[in-house]
Amino acid sequence: MLKLFVINLASSILRFEQVKQRLSELDLDFERFDAVDGRKVPHPLFDRYDDSLRKRYRRTEMSAGEKGCFASHFLLWEKSVALNEPIIVMEDDVVIDDSFVEAVHLAENIIEDIPYLRLAGTSLKKSPYQHLGKVGSFELTDHERGPTGTLCYVIHPHAAKKLIDGAAHWFLAVDDYMDRYWEHGVDCFSLMPFPVRVGTSHSDIQRNDKDRRLWSILLREVFRRIEIIRR
Repeated sequence: MLKLFVINLASSILRFEQVKQRLSELDLDFERFDAVDGRKVPHPLFDRYDDSLRKRYRRTEMSAGEKGCFASHFLLWEKSVALNEPIIVMEDDVVIDDSFVEAVHLAENIIEDIPYLRLAGTSLKKSPYQHLGKVGSFELTDHERGPTGTLCYVIHPHAAKKLIDGAAHWFLAVDDYMDRYWEHGVDCFSLMPFPVRVGTSHSDIQRNDKDRRLWSILLREVFRRIEIIRR
């Protein structure tokens, strides 16, 4: 069975108890992973944050919470590489459907061929994808544009290594970075309908407001169009 890691801040006790109870109901073992709290002492990985690169593309400055979220996922990619085995990464503010159990078993069978498999997404409205066929009771899909969010996914150590190598300089939130498959070479597939959905709790990750000045808006649009061409 794939190892399952649940990212949880030490202060988010209720969230942990809720996800613990749900996974227990599904008879699934897991390990709690202590999330990096970017609002406290800066983590050494924060040195990878490149504000000059962020300014060049007129992206919103990453908040302390977003840096902590990126670091937490980065450390789990490193764990996958160290273990030399695929793992499931899950955040703690989620709703887990009964179908998650089937998804885990299916992922275990196909992760060697599909090294990054999403089991959740937060937005599909502007995220085109292609149906590749049925896998169990799910549709296997190939995303032309990632469905955003990092609620739950399965990662193979080969894919984890690519994500690590491509993250020498941070200037985007971790979900935006992971969706940029044309940059790091890790294609984005998923099982749909997603067996894991976003929860109802208030996010611990505070995001900074976008720069609303006309010049910044225009430059962000230029960056967006360049990304479309590259994608």
